Amino acid sequence: MIRAIRDWAGFYPMFQRFFDEGLAQASYLIACPRTREAAVVDPRRDIDIYVAAARQQGLTVAYAIETHVHADFVSGARELAQIGARVIAGPGARLAYAHHEAQDGERIALGDVSLEFLHTPGHTPEHISVLVREPNEPARLLSGDMLFVGGVGRPDLLGDDQARQLAEQLFDSLYERTLSLDDATEVHPGHGAGSLCGTGIGKEPSSTIGQERRVNPMLQYASKDEFVKAVLGDLPDTPPYFARMKRLNQRGPAVLNLSAPVEAPGVISPLEAFAVSKNGGVVVDMRAAEHFGKGHPTGALNIAYGSKVGYWAGWVVPPDVQIVLLTDRTAEPARQQQTAEVRRQLLRVGFDAVTGVVDGGFDAWHSIGLPVSQITQMTAAELNARLDASDRPQVVDVRTKREWQSGHIDGALSVPVGEIAQRAADLPRNAPIAVICEGGFRSSLASSLLERAGVSEILNVTGGMAALRALELTR
Repeated sequence: MIRAIRDWAGFYPMFQRFFDEGLAQASYLIACPRTREAAVVDPRRDIDIYVAAARQQGLTVAYAIETHVHADFVSGARELAQIGARVIAGPGARLAYAHHEAQDGERIALGDVSLEFLHTPGHTPEHISVLVREPNEPARLLSGDMLFVGGVGRPDLLGDDQARQLAEQLFDSLYERTLSLDDATEVHPGHGAGSLCGTGIGKEPSSTIGQERRVNPMLQYASKDEFVKAVLGDLPDTPPYFARMKRLNQRGPAVLNLSAPVEAPGVISPLEAFAVSKNGGVVVDMRAAEHFGKGHPTGALNIAYGSKVGYWAGWVVPPDVQIVLLTDRTAEPARQQQTAEVRRQLLRVGFDAVTGVVDGGFDAWHSIGLPVSQITQMTAAELNARLDASDRPQVVDVRTKREWQSGHIDGALSVPVGEIAQRAADLPRNAPIAVICEGGFRSSLASSLLERAGVSEILNVTGGMAALRALELTR
């Protein structure tokens, strides 16, 4: 049975998991209860969470450890270095700022806690896993993006020319190195369910070597060739921002002194927000699809407030642009809490230039006559009624290829939301375009992207494929 990881106030105060729901990313703080020395493994950029935890327990963060050069979020290692942490990365990481490249088998001590670095290439060439040992505790493997609960890391993010070689190295790291550990060794991965850094990742936060040996489908292959074929044949989508994150993390992101809590951006007038959008900036409308459809700033992107604003911004917002946030009528201080959280999410994916929040929201924008657009909302039942009619719209399904293959509307076009902006010009225009996803979030985002690309007749299908299936009307 796997021992739970408790909060700092709980029974196990020297090992804490921090989980970002939006990016499904896990980081860890490890400390020695005697010396109060600590290390953070795979820190995210907003390091105030680690600083606060360390301060609460009287810890000194001595190390920031990178299991690999990350593609899906901005590392906080350089931020931690500014407050005295020594950065450790894997062999060949070649970070462009001060760091130490640990070699296979190298160890450091946090008082009574031993950290051993295992070179486990496959997800990336420089990938390391961290084997944690301390008295009277089971060993823990912080496996980064090599081994997940129920899955393994993807080996293709450096391009097709390296994918097979990395897949072969991943097999060796898993089958020859990792599975040689004791079955009782706990496995604490760098991601949970929902991450695009691997396929089939389970929801449980941790596992054991023995459990993964028994039930992980990617650890059941008899040969390297079979494993390589399987791991390369079942790859998730690749967000376009991944390559940018790799480059940013290698050279080192700008230091923003994020050891203090991230603050909400200030308010700006609608005219100031309009000027930002006219100069190439992006208005991110955080309201629900229903309100966005009824009226929104022309050219705005609809990324409704929640844990995945940063995630989807990474997919669809161009790099190095100014961003303006637009919220609903949420009263203070709730609005400040929301916009501070969204700014935090945007920082995690490399968007530093959040210019401000529109003062007065959409009502203020509309009241002074700034450009406004609408997107017609269509229910699943209304769409179904028109599929056999003479005025049938062209259905564009913006779900992933995997979702598409599990069932779709006859005659629909598959254009995942991350490809909408690039493929908008190629979509047929002889009928209105009905945009559908699984539940309605992505379709509203995709509709806003189509509008921004100049498509005029757009219908956003509310409720999506889930609503169609509920009506037993899926064709």
